[in-house]
Amino acid sequence: CIQAVIPAAREYDIVLGMENHYKDGFWKYPEFAQKADVFLKIVDAISERKHFGVQYDPSNAIVAGDDPLELLRRVADRVVSMHASDRYLAEGTTLDELRQNDGTLGYSPNLRHGVTGKGLNDYDTIFKILADNHYTGWISIEDGVNGLDEMQDSLTFLRRMSAKYFGEQ
Repeated sequence: CIQAVIPAAREYDIVLGMENHYKDGFWKYPEFAQKADVFLKIVDAISERKHFGVQYDPSNAIVAGDDPLELLRRVADRVVSMHASDRYLAEGTTLDELRQNDGTLGYSPNLRHGVTGKGLNDYDTIFKILADNHYTGWISIEDGVNGLDEMQDSLTFLRRMSAKYFGEQ
């Protein structure tokens, strides 16, 4: 069905971005991408590059049990926008323990939201990969669960990273 909307994207000169989303505890609808292997099959099947790309979310890769850097390296030349957020593990929890009791992945109560740049995502490497691929798209904060102070800290961090890797904006 993505192929069916590409002509409209071309006609109206818009860019469609498919996110590496993963079904979490809040998402009650059938999932469309799942883990990286399925997501990559879908992205690779779409040859359009001007009007179709990837909405990259490193935290979703973690929730799916995938390596966010490996995924980014694989799609870096197709990233059209990025969600910036971070996750951290509750004290005493390991990444291997994030599987739910039913064997699925998703939002475990031991995986928490936090200030972007202070969690599990390696933003220095993420920004370097994006810069090396001449990224010019949006980086939007996807958080706010813990209030505006954390959102401000995330914004300050992302501005600093943008200046470091892309120059003053």
